[in-house]
Amino acid sequence: MDIKVRLKQKENWIIAFAATAVLCLLAGLRFDFFYDLNDDVLMKDILAGVYTGTPEGHNIQMLWLVSAFISLFYRMAGSLPWYGIFLCACHLGCFFLILKRSLAFSRTFWGKLAVALTEALLFGALFLEHLVFAQYTVTCTFLAAAAAFLFYTTDIELTAAAFIKKNIPVAFFVFTAYLIRSEMLLLVLPMICVAGAAKWGSEAKIFTKEHAVKYLAVIGMILAGIALGQLTHMAAYSSPEWKSFTEFFNNRTELYDFQEIPSYEENRAFYESIGLTESEKILFDNYNFGLDEEIDESMVGQIARYAGENRKAEKPFLEKLPEKLKDYLYRFLSGRGKAGSDYPWNFMVLLGYGAAFVSAIPRKYTKERIQQEGRMTYVKNLLGVSWKLLFLFAVRTALWMFILMRERAPERITHSLYLMEFCILAAFVFIQYKGICYVRTRKLWGAVLAAGFSVLAIGILPGSIEAVSDRQVRREEVNGLYRELYDYLSSEEKERNFYLIDVYSSVSYGGEPYSEKMFVDVDNSLDNYDIMGGWACKSPLQTKKFANFGIENMEEALREREDVYFVRMKSEDMQWLFDYYEGHGTPIQAELVETIADTFEIYAVFAAGR
Repeated sequence: MDIKVRLKQKENWIIAFAATAVLCLLAGLRFDFFYDLNDDVLMKDILAGVYTGTPEGHNIQMLWLVSAFISLFYRMAGSLPWYGIFLCACHLGCFFLILKRSLAFSRTFWGKLAVALTEALLFGALFLEHLVFAQYTVTCTFLAAAAAFLFYTTDIELTAAAFIKKNIPVAFFVFTAYLIRSEMLLLVLPMICVAGAAKWGSEAKIFTKEHAVKYLAVIGMILAGIALGQLTHMAAYSSPEWKSFTEFFNNRTELYDFQEIPSYEENRAFYESIGLTESEKILFDNYNFGLDEEIDESMVGQIARYAGENRKAEKPFLEKLPEKLKDYLYRFLSGRGKAGSDYPWNFMVLLGYGAAFVSAIPRKYTKERIQQEGRMTYVKNLLGVSWKLLFLFAVRTALWMFILMRERAPERITHSLYLMEFCILAAFVFIQYKGICYVRTRKLWGAVLAAGFSVLAIGILPGSIEAVSDRQVRREEVNGLYRELYDYLSSEEKERNFYLIDVYSSVSYGGEPYSEKMFVDVDNSLDNYDIMGGWACKSPLQTKKFANFGIENMEEALREREDVYFVRMKSEDMQWLFDYYEGHGTPIQAELVETIADTFEIYAVFAAGR
């Protein structure tokens, strides 16, 4: 076979791979890749064996199956940054597959280049921040968005068997997304259902045996994958220790993420009824609850429920609804420079709705058919796309109101929702573009679409690059301070000691979170420190970590052992520590032994009067 013919057959693969490689290369040359938050670093540490000394499959935040899979690679080659590789591979792999499928809708080489350039610009303008600062919640949604796009753009003319086979990767993507972040996948699952309903509703005859087989089989594969992931996770976490911790983790998440911890003075009777003193309650305020062995899943659950009841009483649902609806509309419709706006994500989605609506007008109909049926053909087209867009908008509104009403809307969730919605809208546009009958109209419409989205992306891209650059500079400065601290703690003369770090002192400096680079200065050896709270606190993993250093009880170890130290940022208060031990009848003294980077202080803690 002639080499030109073979290259032509692989044209979509080559263009998509080249565009993905160039994006990765440019981002890698201009920026370093970071884990977005210290939570992501802890997940990596658990998987890599940094936390307990052994790569662990119980990653707590992810479901067991994918955690075990990643940890297996660390067991085989522990010096490599497998978790970072996994996240980046998911991001770039999703972009590659979406672009490759998009190229199939263009019939000319120059048209394919235009598609590749447009999508690369969009990806860079919108997703650059999440590519450079990776966060597993966004990774989950990108997989789900790619699945919805690939499903909707599958050739509707395929036989049932071919259609099902073509969508096996779709089911696998949803399965993987569920394993990575089950809560996020369930949040966006209604949007996947919209894509499924819209695809099925596009059939000329909807209720036929063949169509039922086609679509129900794909739904079945997706549900089977979710069930498999959940069942294996439940089996892996079935021990009494993990069950107890899972309850603690869920209650802690509810309390800190969705409620507000009630003050002690105004709620003294409640706290006394559950046996919590004021000096112990402050451990909830500053997150250092690991210091108290008596704080368990039952106590955290009682506080979370009490806090929830208080919040409902302060602002009932119907009173809060109009306020959040106004917030929802403001975020969705406000543009550049407006405080609280979701620009540029909202403008991309708004443009997507417009493109999906307008691109439906000239679909599928020849001049002869229009003459036979009249201009009602255009009305049918608009009605056909209108119900899909209204359905999608209704679902997105419900999801947005859900997160706004719960008052939990960080960018990793809001950007994920926009990403999911935009990919579905893009799928609508491509399918409608394919159905345009006249070549001239198709070329014109393709040029208008490419130009419109490219112009908006080009307008956004410089700002995105600048924002990521500024964030990297700040992150480098903060990480430099923490690196000095951790280098000191892990030095040869200190490695036999153990250091307990105040939680807020470990999180950020000057408002910029601490995290690590994915692929630079990789060290997967066991750490000799831990924070005094956080989402891994009181887990079997922490018990295993402490056992490596002969620690059974954090409170006793800090007070009694000479090789266990307390670490805080100078700007953080530590009076709570003295009050806590005083409240337990075991007063302490603390001696400053070292100051690191003029930012962190290390204290030896011992019984008062010793």
